[in-house]
Amino acid sequence: MQVFKLFKRLYYSRAYLRSLPQTIYFNFHYLPLCQAVKLPILLYKPHLKKLKGTVKIFGKAKFGVVRLGFPQVSLYQNSGITIENNGGTILFRGRCGIGNNSFLSIGPKGCVEFGDRFNASTTLRLVSYDKITFHERVRLGWDILIMDTDFHKLTKLDGGYSHGHAPIEIGADNWIGSGCRIMKRTKTPNHCVVAAGTFLSGPISVAEYSVVGNVNKPVVKATGMWRNIDDDRIEY
Repeated sequence: MQVFKLFKRLYYSRAYLRSLPQTIYFNFHYLPLCQAVKLPILLYKPHLKKLKGTVKIFGKAKFGVVRLGFPQVSLYQNSGITIENNGGTILFRGRCGIGNNSFLSIGPKGCVEFGDRFNASTTLRLVSYDKITFHERVRLGWDILIMDTDFHKLTKLDGGYSHGHAPIEIGADNWIGSGCRIMKRTKTPNHCVVAAGTFLSGPISVAEYSVVGNVNKPVVKATGMWRNIDDDRIEY
């Protein structure tokens, strides 16, 4: 057992060392020199698609205060993290961990703010072309999709269009269960638990310390609109 643990540590250490050049580049590309030299952001098996926009760390920029892509759950691929920043902003307000097989895609005007002690265990798909805010001590389970945009608009029969994008705000001390889908306009109270497999879209009007879930019934959310694929581009 001890030999197995030793080989496991050596394997992960080698993978981290191979990622070290990208870690150094990422820190010095985005952070001021006084922060970058401390390497506060550690990357594990990073796939850096685009590195536009800005990344900021508030508070003490200690070594490894932000850890992205490190393996946390063995049931999902040990594929690190993919980052695509098309010009938006990523803010870290303290410790942050995003586990293996995760993807961050930030639009030209997108903004994601991670509160202190944020953790997403594995397979987070986060897409921000508007704004996504996580308050402090938010925890995300496995395989969660969070999107503040539809990437299209809907045409209304009585004229005009749907907005197509809106901010998301996740309250402090929220636990989001595995397999949840969180879409634009979602706003949750503090101290909230979201049951596994729940779909959220819009403000959640419940008291704090509540458990939120979906009833397995189809619900008509709106009428008088449809998606016109010949005229569905949205403006940010």
